[in-house]
Amino acid sequence: MKQSTLHYLIETSCKRIAPAWPIKNFVAVNPFTGFSDTSFAKTAKKMAERSDIRLTMPLEFYLDLIEKGSILRADIDSALEKNALYHLDGETFTENAKRMVTAKTHSSQKQLTLSGIASDITGKDWNAFSVDRISLWASSYFDEYIALWNTTRTSESIYTSWKNEAEVDRSVEFMGLRQFRSKLKQLPSDHKEAIEQIIATLKLPEEAVEAYLHALLLKTVGWSSYISGLDYNTQLYQGESSNRLEAFLAILLVWDFYFYEAFDGEKIKQQWYKNLYSEDAQSKEHNEPLEMEIVLQDAYDFACQRSLIDSFANHVSTPQKDRSVEAQMVFCIDVRSEVYRRNLESVTPSIETIGFAGFFGFPINYVPLGHSEGKNQCPVLIPSGAEVKESSAHPQQSAEKRRVTHQVDRAWKKFKSGAVTSFGYVSPLGITFLPKLLLNSLGITRPVPNPSIDGLAEEHKHERILDLSAISLVQKVEMAAGALTGMGIKDKLAPFVLITGHGSSSVNNPHASGLDCGACGGHSGEINAMTAAQILNDSDVRNALAHQGIHVPEETLFLACLHNTTTDEITIINKEYVPEDRKPAIASLLRSIRLASERTRVERSKKLLNEASSTVKMSQDIIARANDWSQVRPEWGLAGCNTFVVAPRERTLGMNLHGKSFLQSYDAKHDPDHSILESIMTAPMVVTSWINLQYFASTVDNKRLGAGNKTLHNVTGGIGVLEGASGDLRIGLPLQSVHNGTSFQHLPERLNVVIESSCEAINGILAKHQNIRDLCDNSWITLLRLDETGRISHRYLRDCKWQQLDTVEENQEKEIKTI
Repeated sequence: MKQSTLHYLIETSCKRIAPAWPIKNFVAVNPFTGFSDTSFAKTAKKMAERSDIRLTMPLEFYLDLIEKGSILRADIDSALEKNALYHLDGETFTENAKRMVTAKTHSSQKQLTLSGIASDITGKDWNAFSVDRISLWASSYFDEYIALWNTTRTSESIYTSWKNEAEVDRSVEFMGLRQFRSKLKQLPSDHKEAIEQIIATLKLPEEAVEAYLHALLLKTVGWSSYISGLDYNTQLYQGESSNRLEAFLAILLVWDFYFYEAFDGEKIKQQWYKNLYSEDAQSKEHNEPLEMEIVLQDAYDFACQRSLIDSFANHVSTPQKDRSVEAQMVFCIDVRSEVYRRNLESVTPSIETIGFAGFFGFPINYVPLGHSEGKNQCPVLIPSGAEVKESSAHPQQSAEKRRVTHQVDRAWKKFKSGAVTSFGYVSPLGITFLPKLLLNSLGITRPVPNPSIDGLAEEHKHERILDLSAISLVQKVEMAAGALTGMGIKDKLAPFVLITGHGSSSVNNPHASGLDCGACGGHSGEINAMTAAQILNDSDVRNALAHQGIHVPEETLFLACLHNTTTDEITIINKEYVPEDRKPAIASLLRSIRLASERTRVERSKKLLNEASSTVKMSQDIIARANDWSQVRPEWGLAGCNTFVVAPRERTLGMNLHGKSFLQSYDAKHDPDHSILESIMTAPMVVTSWINLQYFASTVDNKRLGAGNKTLHNVTGGIGVLEGASGDLRIGLPLQSVHNGTSFQHLPERLNVVIESSCEAINGILAKHQNIRDLCDNSWITLLRLDETGRISHRYLRDCKWQQLDTVEENQEKEIKTI
């Protein structure tokens, strides 16, 4: 095999692995993003063959939905047609699926790794053992200054560090794997040379290499994804490629190669070659249950679309032209905002709500007071922009106090965790923590300080000042113009514009950042809201905007707000800027907000609380979850997300979308060149698909693509969790984020994107962006066209072709034909 060919196959296998981010800034990611150019059905088969990873639910799940009438015969017929199974009808297919379940037919997993085959033949789980050893090393190597003792040489490259450590580690040989260290020493010190030598020794045919290497990476999909994320950020921020994942692949390959040499039996080699050849040649044993599950997943998605289409058809759009608007509130497109916006509009029709990406068009790098490094407050698809520093009236004194406080905390932690000092700590001082334990258990106090104000002087906790000096006037004007245009309010600004970022509040929750704003890089959106308000209130910025034809009325005041999605409380952060004569109007606005918050909490309590009670009690119980350190479900996050609506708010005003829809404000009449729509389809649409497919994956296969059971989590290296004390790094969402203990709260529905625009305009954007078209053509998302009457009139098929949909009456005729 040519060296260039091998390098291409290595690169291809690495690109199949989606990036993942550390839990301190957890961001939902499409785990299948490396397969965007491949159909959902083909990807499901490849993932099942290479690592027994599921993309569908068991047959019983779909048959139960058929029994309940959620999936109709028409839905199955549509799915059969989509999969070119024209010789079958819905009724016959369903009966075959029922027989398949009764017969308990399933295909056995073929091992594509040598360690897996060695495990099958010897009866010892060498797969798990090798994963544990690799994970132990990786936890130490990638540790973000959490471990008190770390002997791993983190200054060396990934492969070199691991090889140097493994060559002196006798634990592998104690498990009966003899000569591991001596064989390791015979391999090249360069990871590329090691890969080339091993592939040549294994005599792998070219057509089997990519499947084998990808199977190895999937063996530790958690660590592979995390390292892929490091490579992704290097490319994004430094503009250069990184080979960390390739070096990690070399480690996995060396481990697997050892089993090839250690178990010198023809049985292992023959079985391995057989499995690899059959995978690549696509001549696998027919996996009929999976084939059926793929069809039924399509049928389920058609059923969900049918319900959505009917909802829009039965809803009457509410024109807003003649409505008096006292204030505008800009929310993130997050599905949790849908519930709040609907309740707020029902309380006060004079408040107009707007949906926009939660970083509000201000991609910044935020440096908290007393910190030397910042955090990226923007979607992970784009690099952050200028630096924004937190300041105060006395910045030097405040920063110094915070640094000293953190240093004392770290010293105290070392004392508590020291090999000797820990004994002297527990015995004499342990009893003194009893009052705090009781207060924490009752939810009266927090077990740990709020990170945003931890270490600050008392007077600074209530004053948030941002230093925007690093942002030039030109940059400020550019971002302000982009934000106002994208929000669709540049020509219709209200007296008050409340830019509402969102964050969450929970304790003892390693995945807390997963409940924050994904558009802000897994952080709270309050800093972006504050930055936006400060820039949009700047007189110099307003004067410059006027020269561009964007006139901001003098009376318009931009206020930054924070929506706590756990408690559904909204606070105005910079209300000190409100003039005295306008404070009564703000007080009235806050009364409406408090009432909307209470209604939202009551609505959410139906999913979160086990029993109904009074409105006040339900509201209190929801708020209490934020301080409960035993609570594994402080809120449901984005569970249930299945739709992204890109349309004027009047199309969905008053429609109950049950907290399952992302809502992006967009008016095609004000976008003649479709540039705004293009920015939506290439950014928010991709982000929402990532979120949807992250929840989808954590539902269909929480064992491999989710984080498992929260109650068993141990944080490792400050970057992720292990389930228990060993095993692979767990990525994705915990089981408790998608399941309530009895049933799934997130159902496996692929994202439906509803866009009010012409099919021609959408096709034009798809033609320009192959990555977006791949998502649509390969059934990762479904595009639905909303016409000017508010009815969903077309469904996207593929290759820029659309299907005109039936009328409501025709749909009702089909619904009569249940199975």
